[in-house]
Amino acid sequence: MITAAAMAGSVHAQVGVNLDIMSRYVWRGADFGNSPSLQPEITYTYGGLEIGTWAALATTGDPDGYEVDWFVSYTFETGAGDLSLQLTDYTFPIPGAGDYFSSEAHYLEAGVGFSGIADLPLAIFAGMFLTNDDDNSIYLELAYDSEPIGFFIGMTPTESALYGTSGPAIINTGINAGKTFRISESFEIGLSTSVILNPYAEDLFFLVGFSL
Repeated sequence: MITAAAMAGSVHAQVGVNLDIMSRYVWRGADFGNSPSLQPEITYTYGGLEIGTWAALATTGDPDGYEVDWFVSYTFETGAGDLSLQLTDYTFPIPGAGDYFSSEAHYLEAGVGFSGIADLPLAIFAGMFLTNDDDNSIYLELAYDSEPIGFFIGMTPTESALYGTSGPAIINTGINAGKTFRISESFEIGLSTSVILNPYAEDLFFLVGFSL
């Protein structure tokens, strides 16, 4: 990741640029694009506020693997851990379709996260889709994220066409492992691997990627 101070002498405002090069794009136990994926990200942070955009670009050009998201979050530090409120706009624009500004092209999800519980590397996330989802699908995840290895389990508590479930189901479990190689104070390269199992769909994925 490359970061640059947005205001001279300030450590609170930063612009970050990141690129992940992944063997494929798997989100919450589902494969998108069946292809190696380039995943760029631009973020602006100021104190607890973070605003950014993230994309997934299938290297084969498969439109199923093309996604551009916008997100905003604010994190509050508490004595028990960090509380984060999030809003994400998921879009899947097809070049030339000319429908980006249609309300039907945007899937808004509100989320809340809590991390640093009892000084442990535990994180809890809950998200619910607000638009273009008749089921208002809910996703819940518990993660233990500690270098060099982490674990996670995610589920939906209700029927969801979005997640392809007919009722409560565990859809996203796995192990993450990674290592960061620092090149300079402002540039580092990360190597990551993940084994992801969707027990409900009986799908298994092994991912490897680099972060620049």
